[in-house]
Amino acid sequence: MRGFTSWSGRRRRALAGAGVAIAAIAGFTVYNVASDDGGGPPQVDFVIGGGDDLYARGDKQAVQGSYAGLAAAPDGSVTLFTQENDGMVMWQRGRSGAAERTTITGMDGVTADQAAVSPDGSFYLAAEDLWKVTPAGKATKVVRGGCEKLDARPATDKFCTGRITGVAVAEDGSVYFGDQVIWGDVASYVHKVEGDRVEPVAGRPPKDDESYKRSNPAVRNGINPAPGTKAEDVLVTDVFNSGWLAPGKDGLYWRTGAGIVRIKADGTLSPLVAASAPGKIAETKDPFEGVGRALDATIPRASRDSGGDLTLVPGRDEVYYTDAREAYKPSLDTAYRWQGATSAAQKKLLEESSAGKLVHRVADGELSSVIAGVQAIAGSDDALYAAVEGQPEGADRDPEQWSTAVVRVELPD
Repeated sequence: MRGFTSWSGRRRRALAGAGVAIAAIAGFTVYNVASDDGGGPPQVDFVIGGGDDLYARGDKQAVQGSYAGLAAAPDGSVTLFTQENDGMVMWQRGRSGAAERTTITGMDGVTADQAAVSPDGSFYLAAEDLWKVTPAGKATKVVRGGCEKLDARPATDKFCTGRITGVAVAEDGSVYFGDQVIWGDVASYVHKVEGDRVEPVAGRPPKDDESYKRSNPAVRNGINPAPGTKAEDVLVTDVFNSGWLAPGKDGLYWRTGAGIVRIKADGTLSPLVAASAPGKIAETKDPFEGVGRALDATIPRASRDSGGDLTLVPGRDEVYYTDAREAYKPSLDTAYRWQGATSAAQKKLLEESSAGKLVHRVADGELSSVIAGVQAIAGSDDALYAAVEGQPEGADRDPEQWSTAVVRVELPD
């Protein structure tokens, strides 16, 4: 894929073995172009962090610590979770103004695969367990992960699954989470929290001696569902690349390994990214340049620790997701070169950022590449946000030596 420098899995493992945690470091690029046909350099607009003063506010504000989570509300409020030496904190920023730092109590040492904002201002983090964090920073565990098999007893204090990687909160406050059983009878699911109960929404366990191959209709329908397929009838087996969720006005979007499906109000599925003809997808050359139908595309498998993202920008009717198969080194001299840093501190953070994930957009059924090297993405009603994490050369895993920031993407007209 031109425009990116890709580090192979072998290269990443070699560097990780030498003490460089590539999967934990993220650079990013953000694109500002005149039309959906691509054709412009990346533009970055810092909204949290990127400064050189830990005690300043606004553009000069620096955020110390390693990345731990990102969430955006429909109104454009953004929250960044970070890990410091003394514990976790969150940086909350309204649609305008400076970010406010809040210490988190009751939760420490976790990195969210996905985070979401509730209408009441609370946050939900999918980080093997499902956590709830109040606006004041008090954290409580809502649903447990870490079990070798699915314990589907409906009470939230009894229910337990393998790991929770996805979370979404609907407009009415309903909380959904995506979870996987990763030992034995592996499968991916979607569940809903109803008060103090957990209810099944999508996915099922394998039957005795059932095939995990795509020739099995239950597996195939989890990626490219036939009309009328019920969400609870599919078998999703790519458990390390499944579970991320995004709520939309027309249903709940669910990453199911090679594809993305929409869970409709009637409990049936429809495809968004369906792996129906991957060979028809063209090579990308420019940001936001169309490469083919999303229904034809496949999402490549990534390693267990790579993670993934799925988010919507409802006001534009666009879906964004990440491909974590490779770690991409952001470019400095191609159509994807970084642009828009307005201070020496912002430029330094970008220069110190390292390899991360590749982001794709689905708009009007068409697929395009957008961002290379992100740690995470989150969408408001009309904007896309990305997190970046920088590490000075020679720094260790001490969070105080790391810097984290959030930028807003300037999307095409």
